[in-house]
Amino acid sequence: MTNPHRTTHLLFAVSLIVLLAIITNGSSSADESRPNVLVIVADDLGYADMSFLRKSPQDVKTPGIDRLAKEGTYFTNAYSTSPICSPSRCGLITGRYQQRWGNYWYGQGGLPNEETTLPQVLKMLGYFTKKIGKTHLNGGPAEHPLDHGFEEHIGFRHHTWDYIRLSTQDLKAYRERSGGKSLGILNVGPLERGRGEVASYDDGFTTEIFTDEAIKTIEASAGSDNPFFIELEYNAVHMPTYIADPAYAKKAGYDQPDWDRNADKWEFPFWDPRDIAWAAWHKKWGHLEAVDPLGRKRYLANLMALDDSVTRLLNKLDETQQRDNTIVVFLSDNGGTINTYSNNTPLRGFKYMFGEGGVRIPLIVSWRGKLPEGTTCSRLTSAMDVFPTVVDLAGGEVPDNLDGRSLKGRLHSPDKDHGHGHLCWADGKGTWSIRQGDWKLINSEGWTHSNYRLQSDNTAVPAGNVTYPAGRLLFNLKDDIGETTDVASDHPNRVKNMTALYEQWQSQMGKPRRGTAKYKNK
Repeated sequence: MTNPHRTTHLLFAVSLIVLLAIITNGSSSADESRPNVLVIVADDLGYADMSFLRKSPQDVKTPGIDRLAKEGTYFTNAYSTSPICSPSRCGLITGRYQQRWGNYWYGQGGLPNEETTLPQVLKMLGYFTKKIGKTHLNGGPAEHPLDHGFEEHIGFRHHTWDYIRLSTQDLKAYRERSGGKSLGILNVGPLERGRGEVASYDDGFTTEIFTDEAIKTIEASAGSDNPFFIELEYNAVHMPTYIADPAYAKKAGYDQPDWDRNADKWEFPFWDPRDIAWAAWHKKWGHLEAVDPLGRKRYLANLMALDDSVTRLLNKLDETQQRDNTIVVFLSDNGGTINTYSNNTPLRGFKYMFGEGGVRIPLIVSWRGKLPEGTTCSRLTSAMDVFPTVVDLAGGEVPDNLDGRSLKGRLHSPDKDHGHGHLCWADGKGTWSIRQGDWKLINSEGWTHSNYRLQSDNTAVPAGNVTYPAGRLLFNLKDDIGETTDVASDHPNRVKNMTALYEQWQSQMGKPRRGTAKYKNK
């Protein structure tokens, strides 16, 4: 007769052996050091707004990002999984289409507990894991960064946060001035450390605070046997870019008044609840209802701060002699938005849209001395690829249910690894698109947005609205990256075949999850 206790112990021992095999997979020895990993996520960065690019606008200078591109590979055909940030961040951290569990748009599902995340896998591999900055996964069971496998966290869990008003006193000042009126979705006041601990800064700037936190971890890891994984998600250059650190505003060519919570009158661009409701203010200055003459300069001020932080991080890795053993990934969560005066040249459209400007993103992968440097790769790539790439390069076993694919082959042998055969996007309401090879098919309900133009002094003035056509549109991106000419009528079979390919993809995704609907992962 079999001893049940012996059977249980045997099963536990076998499970432990399997777990250890997974953790040590790909390593030549248990003592082999694994690379550190630093993933830097910009928020709503314009596709053209990096000065190493040939078509970069003349008002952009990004020596830090340029340096990283020189030390790595820039992917020219990289995409987010959504044209908005909350779903796209779920795709990044899971390496899977977030539509599989019904997360298509804002308020549609967040992150289920059942999904495996990149920090969870790296933690099993012996990494110290830290999340810094923005999270915003739209709630869900695994809403908090400490539920994602991160051991430490500082930042915020909303779609945006103020750059400089970060104290309990700042929040108190707004509440006092509101006279009892609702402050709406105003995100002013302390950041969060850990699970609910208040991190109040009387004189702070989020971009620098987040960078300082990453540098502390980099310094502490010098000489340590445990590698680090830092996911550093800045709120730059997301709205409210009309708020900037005064020092960077001056560098960008304008004056930003110092924040004085005790002043009798708060000057533009500080919202005063006695003058106008928050929703009206936000619509006016955060969604281009009115054109701010200094809008582009305000954006550039926050871009300068972001780029300076990239330089500081690279310098610190050099100073601590960890640069050659640190994988650095830089990307944006989605395309740049016209609301903050970003530049997506030569792409069509902006954040919220399924045109190239909404979903094509900057992506740089760098591991100095180990991966190609100063190169570009044009193979079809997704932010979902970051998860398997990092695990692959760290010597771990990549989960077999990911939609992302390791970039290792594309980095070393781009002629052999062509990337994804196709990528799909959908908003769960009828708008969708698919890219296959050089071709892009979009099923759109149309889109109209406000517009502006820049004068010779780089100030913005209103321009006529821009309208994008509705219908099922086909573009050849090799010849028409700006999606200016619909060629669907010339290629009916291609439209038919790509539609069928999209419908096959859609059949594997979940229905948009709303309210208390149960999660159905696929």
